[in-house]
Amino acid sequence: MRRQRSSPLAYVTIAVALAAVPAVSLHNEKEYWECTANSTALEPVNLIVRFSNGYKLAKVFATKQKGDRIIVSGEISLEDKPNTIPVVTGSMFCDAHDNQFVNEVVLVGRLAKEGRLTDSQKSASRSLAVNRYPKGEETTDWYRLRGFGYTKDKLLKAPKGSLVSAHGILEQRRSREGNTYIEVKCRDMKVHSKAKGGGSAAPAGSSAMGYDQEDFEKASDNDMPFTWD
Repeated sequence: MRRQRSSPLAYVTIAVALAAVPAVSLHNEKEYWECTANSTALEPVNLIVRFSNGYKLAKVFATKQKGDRIIVSGEISLEDKPNTIPVVTGSMFCDAHDNQFVNEVVLVGRLAKEGRLTDSQKSASRSLAVNRYPKGEETTDWYRLRGFGYTKDKLLKAPKGSLVSAHGILEQRRSREGNTYIEVKCRDMKVHSKAKGGGSAAPAGSSAMGYDQEDFEKASDNDMPFTWD
């Protein structure tokens, strides 16, 4: 694999099939090679993969064709188009085999509001705020975490504003209004510091990507795809 730098706050390694030929684009006054892609899963996640122009890695990525499969690692962020779509700014990639499933995401952020238990009590969900700083301006990306078993209990018990790290798989869902949002089914979640309240909402004057919290009020009984504890 070839490497560039990455961010530890929101990071993903995922197998994707390119949905288009990479092309040059401009974001925050920087040039990238990018294209749309879909994760290789029964319920694929639609996303954008991009690599910073000027690096050897980007030149190799630029030679890829529609339908090529790669495993890409890098920083994940959210972009409204108007539906929320994940953007992976790659730090490395390699070619992937057909039907190869890789989907591992790590998020570090603060919990918002209270956890919500499904009617079946099989799982709980809760929103997570992850901050990033494009062009030096604070932006908050909102994800929904879903936990089962012990992770479900931790999601319900942790105070609002707690700093946590969540490990799981990236999935794409739809709100009651039909808009897409991103959910992470947690394999594990660690609470690094607890707070009595606050600290989880987007700061005043900042932008927020992902969803409105009320979009997530509808409970879901989505089961984990594997037998994770």
